[in-house]
Amino acid sequence: MRNKGLQSIADILQQTLFSDSSKPSAPTELQVQKQAITLTTAPTGRYDFDLAEFPFFHFDKNPAQPLKDPITYTDTITGKDGQPVIRQWKVYPSAAYGFGGPTTQLVLYDLLQLYIGQGCKGNQIQFGTLYNLLQRRGIRSPSTRDYQRLRRDIEILCSCRFHCKNAFWDRERQSYVDMNWQLFNSVFYFKATPDSLQSEMPFGFIEVSSVLQQIARTRGFFTLGFPAPFFYKLKPLEQRLSIYLAKKFMSQSLHQRFVEDLAKALPIDAKRPDNVRAILKNAAAGLIEKQVPFLAGFELRKSSREGKWVAAFHRRCVPAVSSYPTEELKNLSMPTSQLVQRLSEVSGQPEDWRWWRKCAEQLGSAGVESAIGQFEETCRLRRVENPGAMLTKILKDVATQMGRSIGKNAI
Repeated sequence: MRNKGLQSIADILQQTLFSDSSKPSAPTELQVQKQAITLTTAPTGRYDFDLAEFPFFHFDKNPAQPLKDPITYTDTITGKDGQPVIRQWKVYPSAAYGFGGPTTQLVLYDLLQLYIGQGCKGNQIQFGTLYNLLQRRGIRSPSTRDYQRLRRDIEILCSCRFHCKNAFWDRERQSYVDMNWQLFNSVFYFKATPDSLQSEMPFGFIEVSSVLQQIARTRGFFTLGFPAPFFYKLKPLEQRLSIYLAKKFMSQSLHQRFVEDLAKALPIDAKRPDNVRAILKNAAAGLIEKQVPFLAGFELRKSSREGKWVAAFHRRCVPAVSSYPTEELKNLSMPTSQLVQRLSEVSGQPEDWRWWRKCAEQLGSAGVESAIGQFEETCRLRRVENPGAMLTKILKDVATQMGRSIGKNAI
């Protein structure tokens, strides 16, 4: 009876894997090689708006013991009638491995780049083999420990959960939304023999959660302004800070924040305030030394009103927005009609559909989704009196970044 029960579970899993008619067929060796070339030469890296600001990883080199309590983070959003509302995020760790660290951050970055590179289609990110993932960051001869760490990091990404109170104000349903969700669901590895890690077959994939799929379809991912090779050269906290600043510099030329609040967002886990400032200063100095494109300067000062330390970051330029270069990815772009519908919905001004069509034709999916992401982020932070005008301004800014021009007189 036990064997029959196990077989039944296997049958269910096999049906889940292979019954979906939209599932890509197993790639040939030539297709795998072509995909690797396309993905490793992908342009500007991209990331998620919320994950850029909410803490998810810890960067302690030798923690005394895995953290079991959730990471808690609060900020303020704009709610009904423009009223400020406290939003709270809690990230619950993996039961087996706790929170992720520097390598987990890299795996999430790589998976997002792969998903974007594959057109954000469906609920699977095809990574092929674990060796492919390790090779992306320059590990050519991985050890057994590298493979074990990578499997652990993927397990963390599949099992950490987000609980968000007052995630956002749903204008359509006129309600506040609480959410419990995760980034990824199941992961599948394929191998030719039952025991050897060296017998991987290039069919591995990880399932994207419905929430992350919705983010990809509706909001898209914002541009970081630098490619993956640059990201890999940064230290872990520099990577996290660069993602955070890329988001902020899309709409701010000067970003200022209390050090204690910024330390929670990155996060910096040092207990002494002077150590927190020193760690933050070193991370900012590292970005400047390595010439991150959008950061011109950094300073620490005390607020004369509150008496708290403030971190100030000066923008050199807006993070560059770029379309995907390969013909295959261009063909995966959303049709213009869908982009027009998105712009009409988020602006609340469907009567301006001719203008939205012009923007969609000029900017394409990458530009429109970048603009919508910035627009929705602005609406979260403050009340927008004229959504159509604000969205138009952002669209024009994105067009300028892409070296294009759109104007009302061009309708």
